[in-house]
Amino acid sequence: MKNAIWATFYHQQSTDDNPQHHKCMSGENSWCPYQKALATTGEENFKHDYTPLAEDVIQAIKPIYEDLSKYELLKRCLGGFTQNANESLNQLIWRIAPKKLSGSRQIVEFASYVAACTFNEGAGAFLTFLSDMNVSVGPSAHDYATFADSNRIDTAAEIQAEQKSKEGRMKQRLERQEAEDIDNAAGSLFYGAGIYNSV
Repeated sequence: MKNAIWATFYHQQSTDDNPQHHKCMSGENSWCPYQKALATTGEENFKHDYTPLAEDVIQAIKPIYEDLSKYELLKRCLGGFTQNANESLNQLIWRIAPKKLSGSRQIVEFASYVAACTFNEGAGAFLTFLSDMNVSVGPSAHDYATFADSNRIDTAAEIQAEQKSKEGRMKQRLERQEAEDIDNAAGSLFYGAGIYNSV
């Protein structure tokens, strides 16, 4: 895993004069065009068709790669428990624009932008959205954003411990069932027969 992380770092700074694909997966099925060429047509027939990263960019992102490839961080991935459903970006997108209710690519795209911002910056991102739309917000909105962000951070350890317990699994099952019931109810409200007459 550590090798795979560094492979992208070196791959993006490779040139014809200085190929740095030593960490890229080898063989004809490799994702790396250079390694694929080595296995099939030969190195002399390969030309890099992209502009390598500039040296200042390389130096700027190197500390990020060093952090991502630390053994302490990678050790936590060994059990395969790398995705927390409560913080999953995908889950955030569909919570903003449920599949049963969202109708267009534009809505899903907008939900993706909002989810990415809130995933990275927390609920405070909503205040930025409102400000950009010239909507004035009062202290209650700021209090909500602060509370939501601190609550998410404070309960992360509790959620992790709860998921491992039997009661936690039962609670999750019930919450999933309730969410499905809400989705089904919402779907029937918007798509039910005779909805026009009942409005």
